Amino acid sequence: MKKFTITIISLLLLLTLGACNSQKSNTSNSSKAETSSKVTKKSPQSDNPTQPSSSQQSQSTHSSPQSKIVDTKNLSDLQFKQWIAMYEGEHPLDDRPERIIIRRNDAGERIARTDITQGQIDSRNYFAIDSNGFLKSLDFENYPNLKVSSKNFPIINQKKLNEKEVLCWVVAVQDALFKSEGINPGFDVFYDVNIHLENNIVYADVFRIDYSDDPNGGVAIANKTKINEFMVNADGDLEMMDKNDSSKYTIISKIFMDTSMIK
Repeated sequence: MKKFTITIISLLLLLTLGACNSQKSNTSNSSKAETSSKVTKKSPQSDNPTQPSSSQQSQSTHSSPQSKIVDTKNLSDLQFKQWIAMYEGEHPLDDRPERIIIRRNDAGERIARTDITQGQIDSRNYFAIDSNGFLKSLDFENYPNLKVSSKNFPIINQKKLNEKEVLCWVVAVQDALFKSEGINPGFDVFYDVNIHLENNIVYADVFRIDYSDDPNGGVAIANKTKINEFMVNADGDLEMMDKNDSSKYTIISKIFMDTSMIK
């Protein structure tokens, strides 16, 4: 009887342990299935690994904003001047200040030339936009032909302009100031611009030039008088010094080469 009872108890224990192991196995399998489900749902784009993420799409869309926005076949006069000024900044003939003059030729095509502000000197360079929207400049080796000089409209960072680019901007504004006073720059007045850096701020001093004969018969003497001062502020705006208070500056141009604020 005792052996029979022990046998029954042993069978009951075996059945109980089997049930527990079965429950653990089911729980483990359920957990694995749940984990597998989570991993599958983690990346809905995993079926198409070549598809960029939203952040990648955003970066590719904005990687070259100006090249997508600016239609170089239909530039405004301001954009034409900006492109020329930036090209001059990268490929300067020298460090003299130059004005950019835009006009139409006999065929109605828009062309531009650059002149020195220091005197009546022949034009330095000529520019045009061809049918492909490329910037062309004078080919000095095959004068007077033009050659493609730049195919992409430049990215303009007004906080990081070089000396030649600042010169072009200052000349554009100073010429506009003269015209607002009824003075014809290039004929009625000549001037020079000196660029200097103070406390990481770029300043530009404008000097009117009055030429006088050399008593010894040499080259005419250039007598310079300071008439204006500009600075490029931390925001990349061009400011002009107050004529009555040298400690004050007023924004005169917020866009590179733009003179619309001058009336």
